[in-house]
Amino acid sequence: MNTDPDAIKILCYGDSNTWGQKPDKTGRYAVDVRWTGRLQQSLGDRYYVVEEGLGSRTTDLDYDRKPGRNGKTYLIPCLASHTPIDIVVLMLGTNDLKAEYHRSAEDISIAISGLVSDVREFAQSQSGSVPRVILVSPIEINSNAPRFAEFYTGYYDERSMAESQKLGAKIAHLAHQTGCEFLDAATVSQPGEDGIHFSKESEATLAVALEVVIKRVSAN
Repeated sequence: MNTDPDAIKILCYGDSNTWGQKPDKTGRYAVDVRWTGRLQQSLGDRYYVVEEGLGSRTTDLDYDRKPGRNGKTYLIPCLASHTPIDIVVLMLGTNDLKAEYHRSAEDISIAISGLVSDVREFAQSQSGSVPRVILVSPIEINSNAPRFAEFYTGYYDERSMAESQKLGAKIAHLAHQTGCEFLDAATVSQPGEDGIHFSKESEATLAVALEVVIKRVSAN
């Protein structure tokens, strides 16, 4: 916790790639390895990074295998819990690509637009204004990764891969339409051996890229 009452608060809301899942399934990256932790270190005490990641979280879908994964249902109480919030970083969409949902990249971008609306309706910054929103498009799924088939056969299919490659453009367009900032994680990071979760090196590269966007946003 950052005890500076004037620190710029950043809520990072996402799935297992915000939680810090290792691609070899041996647990979670250490806090100083996860992109959220690295971001806090590099930004310093003037900022307060709040990590809100959860494995299997979707944009707005219930997940039969695991309760509480609907990102829209949890977002509003999460915003209330952490308000005032100055910046919200949203990185969701990978779990929506699971075969059981039959979702397209367009469907996912529409769902994310609903989350943006919730942020603007239910959260408030320290100055009393609406928080700035940074939309981060997830890394693309790599079905050729060495352990992808071992871990994800039956979860993701060829359609999942194809729609994954379209997400960056769709979320970029949404960001432009809604006045959000945008970062395509696939341009700076990549998955590890499971084809879904960040490699260790990619945690660092995402943090560096986000730092640039956050400093630009907070300077305006």
